[in-house]
Amino acid sequence: MPRLVDHDERRRAIIAAAWRLLAARGVDGVNMRDLAAEAGYTNGALSHYFAGKEEILRAAYEHVLDATNERIEASVGRHTGLAALRRMCHEIMPLAQETALEARIAMSLWQRAMNDDALATVNNTAVAAWKQRMRRHWQEAVDAGEVPATDVPGSVDLLITTLIGAQVVAVLDPGSGSRAGQVAMVDAILGV
Repeated sequence: MPRLVDHDERRRAIIAAAWRLLAARGVDGVNMRDLAAEAGYTNGALSHYFAGKEEILRAAYEHVLDATNERIEASVGRHTGLAALRRMCHEIMPLAQETALEARIAMSLWQRAMNDDALATVNNTAVAAWKQRMRRHWQEAVDAGEVPATDVPGSVDLLITTLIGAQVVAVLDPGSGSRAGQVAMVDAILGV
């Protein structure tokens, strides 16, 4: 009797291998042969689970974004306003080892997204959703008197740009951005 194969588990194992290689080598250092070896499969076996390297990279990036969104949901919970906005920012910023690793993976894939419309769409959809949620929480904070009244859409643009910039700094100069410094930048933008 043939052994049952858990298709989703194998896909997750391949994505995890892609994460490790992306974090260690960047997108240009990932090839199908090394990816298969890292995942513990033959090169040909990967084609049973993904159409090719581009699909694996998109799945790896989606996994990064899904992990971030899961942390945001868990952290924000029922909070609203300023507390929700700050908690959301803390999950996007590279404040912990896990989020710094995710920043390395995301930054590596941004380069590819410049020429891969599907990857760019994955990124832009996630950022648009974050910005929409940030605008909602920021407006809640304004309405509750927790932060000064401001141009909420413009302020959210500044905030998201700062969060992405913190990810870049964490990757390129890991020792320069302390947790306290990153949190202080966000609080300065929020006016608290």
